[in-house]
Amino acid sequence: MPHRPIQVVVPFKLNGAKSRLSPVLTPEERRQLAFAMLRDVLDAVFGLCPATILSRPGLDIVDVGRAVGIWESDLELNDAINAYLVNHAGSGWPTDILIVMADLALLTEREVVRILNCEGDVVLCPGRGGGTNMILVRSPKFRTCYQGLSFPKHLSAAKELGLKVDVFDSFRASCDIDDPSDLAELIMHSRGSAAKILKNFKIDLDGLGRAAANKIE
Repeated sequence: MPHRPIQVVVPFKLNGAKSRLSPVLTPEERRQLAFAMLRDVLDAVFGLCPATILSRPGLDIVDVGRAVGIWESDLELNDAINAYLVNHAGSGWPTDILIVMADLALLTEREVVRILNCEGDVVLCPGRGGGTNMILVRSPKFRTCYQGLSFPKHLSAAKELGLKVDVFDSFRASCDIDDPSDLAELIMHSRGSAAKILKNFKIDLDGLGRAAANKIE
């Protein structure tokens, strides 16, 4: 287990979440799914670490459905995360920070424990499309680079700072739910809130499976 306490930060897009799922889900369905995935992520970390949601102003804790702290910011994703890191560093870096994206609906406590046990000043968990789905930050010098293919940017930034970097590879942690084909992975590999709510929506599950197969090919 980690040598120091951990604070989990979950960035959450409050408005217009999951727009790339619009071909198969209505705006209300996308909203419901986004909150369900957020709850799945929070369930994966509860019992291990305190968690804070990083969101634009207006997030209702009732919609979240979990007892959790909220840190509001009007900034865009990357700037908001870095503002949080700067604020945390100014407090003397009392805990390390684990940044977890809110759409990792396949995540379980097992993956969280595994990344917390990794070595390194910075531990990066790559997503399937070149993004960065989780980052464990143990150094107050590190800042995020969440634009485009962020994983190689984060890797390069940490090395330029002279920080020891570890990479955590995980199928479940790599599956961020962005595209319609990703929903097939959710149905097949999750038993959480998001999978349950998705089954109530009237979508072509066979079509999603074919899209996922084509994506792999």
